[in-house]
Amino acid sequence: MSEFTLGFVLALLCAISWAVLDVSRKQMGRKMTATGAAAGLMCLHIVLINPLLLTGSLTEGDGALYETVLVGYPELSVAYFWPTAVSVVLNLAANFLFFRAVQLSPLGLTIPYLAFTPVFTALTALIFLGQVPTSSGWMGIAVVCLGAFFINPGQSADGALAPLKALWTERGSFYMLIVALLWSVTPILDKTAAELTSPMWHTMFLAGTVGVVFVAYRGVVDSSLRPLWKEFRAIPLWLIMGGFFATAAMVLQLTSYVYIDVAYVETIKRAIGVTAAIVVGFVIFGERDLRRRLLGALIMSLGVALILLAG
Repeated sequence: MSEFTLGFVLALLCAISWAVLDVSRKQMGRKMTATGAAAGLMCLHIVLINPLLLTGSLTEGDGALYETVLVGYPELSVAYFWPTAVSVVLNLAANFLFFRAVQLSPLGLTIPYLAFTPVFTALTALIFLGQVPTSSGWMGIAVVCLGAFFINPGQSADGALAPLKALWTERGSFYMLIVALLWSVTPILDKTAAELTSPMWHTMFLAGTVGVVFVAYRGVVDSSLRPLWKEFRAIPLWLIMGGFFATAAMVLQLTSYVYIDVAYVETIKRAIGVTAAIVVGFVIFGERDLRRRLLGALIMSLGVALILLAG
């Protein structure tokens, strides 16, 4: 199997894991607070990944399994903590807003807006680095915006500004746009940090730190961890399943970066994630407007591909 094929398979499995995780987070959001759901989901990474790291440290071997999964505990340097610290702060905000978004709005009107992540990446690079998008990049940005119009066109009485007014009215969509902005920065930080250690370690440390901060926050706000523990016990199966797929998604994503470009990984992830969210929202949660939203998802996925593959 070639490196590109292996990377593609990992990216595909990563995208599927993210899609299943979205369903879990939607269910968790129904029974838990945003801080409680984020705390439980992120802390489970410590429980699930530590045994693999310990096994890698205590055993020796070669091959893909030992290079990606059983890598053991790495030696840490000061250089690792700079990008990691920034990523932790951004992910604290992103995870909280993500859960608030799916609590307030349907999956079909929230998850698709993550397709704006590469749009924000391109615009940030233009503003701060002077990197002008190619013609394909500009076209991709326009196509993503067009897809968003199809997903939530708003009320015809609002005229040309209807999509923007609809975005403001549907607060979950607005929050997810902020999440997309935050997550437009984190992939480069996480890629750098993972290269200094390993995808397995960085996944555990990043998610675990975010989870511990949320737990500490709830302990201070509630003056006790009992309310948080009560939330964990409300839907334990969904919480455990969410933790498993969250861990799998992050490990697969960071590992796939080793074999293929980030652009390919993000294109596959967004295309499958956006489409799956709309289909699952229709089938499981009874959300409406399947055809229109699927058309919007297809258009947005095409725009993402144009942006990312144009560099």
